[in-house]
Amino acid sequence: MLKLIEETKKERHKVDYEIIYLNGMIRAIKAKQLATDNKDTAKRLIFYTVKYFSVVDIKDMSRENLKGLLVFDQMLLNTICELTPTELMTIIPVTKSYDGAKYECKDYFSTMEALQAHGGLHEPIRSPETVSSLLWAYMNPTVMMYQVHCMSVISELHSTKTGKGLMEQFFEEQGVKLTTFRKYENDAGQTFMIGEDGRSLPVKKPVPRYIRAIQ
Repeated sequence: MLKLIEETKKERHKVDYEIIYLNGMIRAIKAKQLATDNKDTAKRLIFYTVKYFSVVDIKDMSRENLKGLLVFDQMLLNTICELTPTELMTIIPVTKSYDGAKYECKDYFSTMEALQAHGGLHEPIRSPETVSSLLWAYMNPTVMMYQVHCMSVISELHSTKTGKGLMEQFFEEQGVKLTTFRKYENDAGQTFMIGEDGRSLPVKKPVPRYIRAIQ
C-alpha cells in the first residue's frame, strides 16, 4: 500500500539575480565612463551585461525599455571589440564540450576555430559585426541564453509594431499554419488547453520534489 507523505518545504530566500546583474552592469558603466583605458572595467562590464541578458525577464516590458535593452546590447558588442578572443575567454570560458561533430552542433573545437578564424586569439576583435558572429558560434550556456533573450527582445519589438513575432511571421511566410491554444481552468481546479478546432488537452502539473510516495 502506498501512502502520500508531504514533507515540510523549507523556506528559502529567493535571490534576484536580475537586479544583482543589473546593478553590477550600471556600476561598470559608470566606472568605464571615468576610465580612459581600463581593461578590468571593460571586463566587468562585459561579464555583468551578458549575465544580465541571460536572466532578464521581458514579459510585460514597455517598448521603451525593450529599446533600452538593445542599446545595452550594442554597448556590449562595442566593449568586446576592445578585447582579444583570449581576453574574452577569461571572462566567459568556453564550455568543455567536445561532441559537436557527432551531433552537428557547436562545441569547444568549433568555438576555438571561429575565434581563430577572425585573425588570431591575440588580435583585438575590433568589429561589432564580428563580435556578434563570434558570440553566435560561442559554446557557453550563459552566452546562449543571452542570444535567446536578445532575439526575444527583437521579436517582441517586431510584435508591438506588426502584431506578429519573428517566428510567427516566418511560419506564415512559409505557408505553415500555427495552431493557437488557450488555457482554461474549471471549477475543480483542473487546467486544460483548447485549440482552434475545439479539441481539449489536459495540462499535467509537475509533482513537487518535496512530495514522494513511500511503501
